[in-house]
This record gives sequence, structure tokens and C-alpha cells, in this order.
Amino acid sequence: MQQVADFVREYNALIILGLVAVDLVLLLIAVSLSVKLRGFTRQRNAKLDSGQVGEIVDHITDHAHTLDAIKNTLTEVSGRQDDLGAALTWCVQRVGMARFDAFDDVGGEQSFALALLDADKTGVVVTSLYGRQDCRVYIKGINKGEGERALSEEEKNAVKAALGH
Repeated sequence: MQQVADFVREYNALIILGLVAVDLVLLLIAVSLSVKLRGFTRQRNAKLDSGQVGEIVDHITDHAHTLDAIKNTLTEVSGRQDDLGAALTWCVQRVGMARFDAFDDVGGEQSFALALLDADKTGVVVTSLYGRQDCRVYIKGINKGEGERALSEEEKNAVKAALGH
């Protein structure tokens, strides 16, 4: 499960772009259906103006078939929308950062802790400690808003910022 979460976190931008692409396709389908509906409306008006009973029955039958097709399409779109909603809960939705001075001899708050959490308050805290001679980066898992390992005060502040506290 952690591997899946890591994959989603690593490629969340691409996943979001994919979801946007799917939304655009769904929008094009909706526009196409709207255009078709406008055409059917024009046909109906033309047939009703002539007043022939056989044509009216044919027109109603055509509409019944069209409504069935629209119903099937809407069911499919609804299913896709549910899938997209489920996928979005895995995406990074909460971000918090805390800047600080890790060492007394280095100023400018160049060290930081960055919390990246999904909708379930699960994710990671990335901590970078900047020193004059080197820079170290650490990562700790967050599950339901709590660290899987002990968190420093700065990391706790980053998580609190991500959670909106």
C-alpha cells in the first residue's frame, strides 16, 4: 500500500493532468449531446408543424431511443466521475511549511520542514537541514495527521500548517 501511495505522491502532477484531460473529454461529450439535442428539437418542431400522425409516432420513437442512449452515457459518465473522485483523495491536498535556522552559525531560515498530505491527512514530511558545510534531507511518514516516527517541533508545525491549525 505504501508503494502505491509513494507512486501517487511522486506522480501526482501527472495524475491531476490526466484527470483534467478526462474532464475535458467529458465536457466535449456533454457539448456534443447538447448539439444533438438541439437538432432533435428542430426535427420535432418541423414534424409537429406538418401534423402527420405517423411522423409524430416515429419522432416519439426516435426520442425514446435517444433518451436511452443519453441515459447510458450519463451512467457511464457518473461511473467515471466516481472513479475520479476516489482517485483525488490520494492526491496531495494539504501543504504546510515551517522555515527555521537549524544551526546557530547559519541564519536566514534556510532549513525547512514541508508537509504534504492527502485528504485522509496521510503523507510525508520532508525536512532539509541547511548548514555551512552540507545540507541534509530527511523524510518521515504521516498517518492520519500523526508522525509514524517522532517529529521535531518544526515538523509538527509544518503538519499543523498543512492541517490548517
